[in-house]
Amino acid sequence: MHDPGLSQNESCRRETSMTDNKPGIPVQQEGNMELAGKVALITGASSGIGRATALYLAEAGADVVINYRKSKEASEEVAAEIEGIGRKAVAIQADVTKRKEVEEMVDVSLKTFGKLDILVNNAGGSVKKPVVEMEETEWDEIINFNLKGPFLCTRAVLLSMIQQRFGRIVNVSSNYGVTPAYERAHYAAAKAGLIAFTKSLAVEVAPYNINVNVVAPGPTDTPRWRRIQTEEQILARAREIPLGRVGQPEDAAKGILFLVSESSSYITGQTLHVNGGLVMP
Repeated sequence: MHDPGLSQNESCRRETSMTDNKPGIPVQQEGNMELAGKVALITGASSGIGRATALYLAEAGADVVINYRKSKEASEEVAAEIEGIGRKAVAIQADVTKRKEVEEMVDVSLKTFGKLDILVNNAGGSVKKPVVEMEETEWDEIINFNLKGPFLCTRAVLLSMIQQRFGRIVNVSSNYGVTPAYERAHYAAAKAGLIAFTKSLAVEVAPYNINVNVVAPGPTDTPRWRRIQTEEQILARAREIPLGRVGQPEDAAKGILFLVSESSSYITGQTLHVNGGLVMP
């Protein structure tokens, strides 16, 4: 995408906005604890969108289970930050593509907190590979990580949510769930599938007061993204976005917070696009 007729001054302002207008994590005012008494499980919560979501939900009053696959130290740091603001937190290692590990994670969470009210299926990732060069194992790995993982985690928490007749589930998809993804057909297929899964599940569990929605971020300035993008590439991407900057993890986290709060109690089966206007499906 390209900004036709963008002047040099406008371009400079947009490049500056990418770094100068980063949203911070707000401190909730006493008495405004939207999620007080709630317990949230967030997958892939050691960094990026998952970390920001864990902190946002904790600021809103929730106790948090921080799932990680490899980053134990980073996850424990997030837990410490949450405990520092007066909430409870526990970091649990589990590979979301492994049923046994997921079920053990949920069992530990229920034993620790007594319930789970919120599930955020955030863990995911991708690698570039054209289809003609893609091995079956590479296809399976991305589909499992981005689609099977949310299924396994959702399946593991559903019974307890049904029994308590309350639940909020947010699946983190991507703008590539609704648009082509060059050399990422496996990732796009998984993220589109996650949106379809969300809609179907929302109908199934609505009678139990369980809402299921999607947040679909656009390009987001996470540590993982920084490892594969140069500063020049990030600035170029920002110029393609109507609001003039790439997203920050907090942008997606605010959307997730909305979808698990009482403010969205009449919303289910929907996709909230958080992409600065890059994609308008």
